[in-house]
Amino acid sequence: MSKLYDDLNEQMNFELESAYIYATMSAYLDEQNMKGMAHFIDRQVEEEMEHAAKIKDFLQETGYGVKYRPLDPGDGKFDSILDVFEKALAHEKVVTERIHTLAEAALEQKELRIYNLLTWFVDEQIEEEDTFSTLVERLERINGSWAGLYYLDKEMSKRE
Repeated sequence: MSKLYDDLNEQMNFELESAYIYATMSAYLDEQNMKGMAHFIDRQVEEEMEHAAKIKDFLQETGYGVKYRPLDPGDGKFDSILDVFEKALAHEKVVTERIHTLAEAALEQKELRIYNLLTWFVDEQIEEEDTFSTLVERLERINGSWAGLYYLDKEMSKRE
């Protein structure tokens, strides 16, 4: 198998690591008694696990032996609720860059099966960045107001 498959396997691991990173964010939000925000991020954890499974299934269906590596969830330390969501947005921008690099390589190498898989992720990243960018903007406007935070927390608890 080509280096591109190895890189795709690394992306699968990165998606799993993303889930762990989001889990640390959820734990912090729970400690801040922002149960709705923690729920919202818990759903993000599930999404990242689904993304990893999508790549794993593809790799296995194409005959690649999946390889796992140790995952680093980071230190789980955040300065504020806003910091959590700023870091989530920054993380999603890294994911987008990684996906774009993989998609470009797949096109260059005429690996159309991989490219087809990655187009779904390219589209998904538009939604991911928009979601977190909107949340960061709203949190900046709330500017630490507890009333605003509790209102947003309640709204975020409704994520399915």
